[in-house]
Amino acid sequence: MIKLVLSDMDDTLLPKGRPHVSYRCITAIRDLLDLGVRFGPATGRDAFELDHMFFGARDCYGTGIVASGKRVYVDGELRRHALIDNGALCVLADMLSGIPNAFLTVNAFDNPRGMRPYWCIGARRGDMAWFEGYIGFTGESLDAVPDLELISATIACTGSQEQLDDILARARELVPCFDYVQPTGHWADILPAGLNKGTALPMLLDELGVGADEVLFFGDADNDLVLMGAVEHSVAVGNATPAAAAAARWHIGESADEAVTQALEELAAGLREDRMPRFMRG
Repeated sequence: MIKLVLSDMDDTLLPKGRPHVSYRCITAIRDLLDLGVRFGPATGRDAFELDHMFFGARDCYGTGIVASGKRVYVDGELRRHALIDNGALCVLADMLSGIPNAFLTVNAFDNPRGMRPYWCIGARRGDMAWFEGYIGFTGESLDAVPDLELISATIACTGSQEQLDDILARARELVPCFDYVQPTGHWADILPAGLNKGTALPMLLDELGVGADEVLFFGDADNDLVLMGAVEHSVAVGNATPAAAAAARWHIGESADEAVTQALEELAAGLREDRMPRFMRG
């Protein structure tokens, strides 16, 4: 029986280009909650970003894995966190300062409701503006990594995938204490080595008293692979990367068509009628 549903956000639960999920999606989530099934995000987004994505419906995102595993929440309470090493980020910022079209972004651990902008280290105004439209954030250019507790960092590159691949190869050699995971084009998350959505899962399950065989997870990208391998019921959307599609046990339609919302509705109907939802048959 499914007791916990987790979903990636961008290009999975949240269709590309949309600022928030639909009211239909929130209704589907709340139907599951009423049936005793927990729901939460498993996303690279930080907690403050989720508020507007869910229209402030905190019951829909108060439990889950955010910031790519660096924060774990249960019923709105932070149960785990991991910071990014500032010194290592300074080394990366120095490396990126000599590369056209690329820069480092960082975000503060203490950022209630997203009041602080994304800090873009050494970013050109044009490159930063491009990402503000592409990812959907408000940026502020800084000359150096701030001496504050930081919860997230990324490498942004407006150039080609080949250029980003070269940057990441150099970063792995220069700063091996980080893992570099690319959830979408032009953008690579920086994580403490060995930490990701999948390695954060056991702590969340422990808190909830749920087994990995009772978890349903929806994903679309290579940064979802570890989590897909950690649960029995993994689902890839139709727009998933080849690796994510191959790793998933079940498959549904595309994010743009609200396939995850439809799957949540099917799951709720199946629970009421004591049957498997259509997408989990065969």
